[in-house]
Amino acid sequence: MQKKLISILVDGVSADTFEKHAHRLPNMRRLAERGLRVRRLKSTVPATSVPGRATMLTGVGPQVHGIYGNHIFSGDAFVTPLAEDLLAPTIATHASRAGLDVACIGHALIHPKDASVYVSPWWLRGYMTGSRFSKMVTPEALAASRAIHDPEDRLARAGLTEMDAFKDAADGGAPHLISGLALDQFLNRAVVALLGSDRAPDLLLTEIEMPDAFQHYLGYDSPAGIWSVEFADMLIGNLLAVLERTGRSDDYVIAVASDHGHGPVDTAIFPEAIIPDMNWMTEGASLYVSLKTPGDLERVAERLLPYGVELWQDHHVPESLRGRVAMFVAPPRHSFEERPSDASGSDASGPLLATGRPQLISTHGFRPGSPEDDRMFILSGAGIAPQIIEEADADQFTPTLARVLGLPLQPYAGPSLITEESHP
Repeated sequence: MQKKLISILVDGVSADTFEKHAHRLPNMRRLAERGLRVRRLKSTVPATSVPGRATMLTGVGPQVHGIYGNHIFSGDAFVTPLAEDLLAPTIATHASRAGLDVACIGHALIHPKDASVYVSPWWLRGYMTGSRFSKMVTPEALAASRAIHDPEDRLARAGLTEMDAFKDAADGGAPHLISGLALDQFLNRAVVALLGSDRAPDLLLTEIEMPDAFQHYLGYDSPAGIWSVEFADMLIGNLLAVLERTGRSDDYVIAVASDHGHGPVDTAIFPEAIIPDMNWMTEGASLYVSLKTPGDLERVAERLLPYGVELWQDHHVPESLRGRVAMFVAPPRHSFEERPSDASGSDASGPLLATGRPQLISTHGFRPGSPEDDRMFILSGAGIAPQIIEEADADQFTPTLARVLGLPLQPYAGPSLITEESHP
């Protein structure tokens, strides 16, 4: 088949959250009822944001595309991966090379050269500068994190003329949860403007971020956490409304998926207090440690063992890094956090403690295979037959989108969830 496609990444919506609360999500529920729904889409290893996005865009695992964590080790620091760090082409690259008109509105890991309209993800700059390795961030990387490329002024011609204000607002000022909602809504306006313009793109990739942040700080399955998913559903409704208003509903297939799941956390483990002499980076309930000298792996594993931390195999890490970076996973309902606190859990200047109350009371990146990390995936539109698939692998997402766009499937590791025979 060959259709236009809109891919919407809704950050941090678990399979269980959608299963339990679909009745509160009228737009996503309508898409699911009319199209293909995967109840449990498995996550990459680790089940964190940037590896999840990378596999969703490339159709291959971290061992191939090279993004094995929210931060990857470079020199003496863990740094935020950018599009240039991908070792495999994205679906945007394939679509652009096939002559399709591609728009990226706030989606990470898309290279601007692969999109005729490109707006960087609003969260990227804070993600880079919030790391304890922030001094290693280059001016070029910071500039890229606020990049907007629209050489034909398509957004302005579609009525969105405040893009400079978007760049300023993305630098913060308001509390994170409030500013994040506003920025998600602003990018949704850009999506709606493009879809309603006289030149709607063939492939549009975008993100809605705030369900992840609300759950991190306010709790898994909390009233505020579920409200944030309802907010995302409302933004998807704006998109559906403009397609209906312009008579383009039958032109597009819509993919809605999350990058990972979520689950509650009772206890934080603070590596700074346990392995202070090592280079490490937290990945939710997973932890990466840089190995530099013989015996490092054994020493780290021995120190972490009393806290129930398990060494994980490194098959998901690029072959060139195996033996140089090790991944550990926390026990159930535990996570890793960067700054220890005192017994009250509130004083960051207190003594270094090995465990304590977590700042992020819900997270992801649990032991690989944990059901908490399973996520939702919906594919709906003209030509997609209604179907429920109980479970699918992470590497099946991208070839499914490629099938919709009529792109070749040879680059991808997994099979498409739709075939030429499975849609009318």
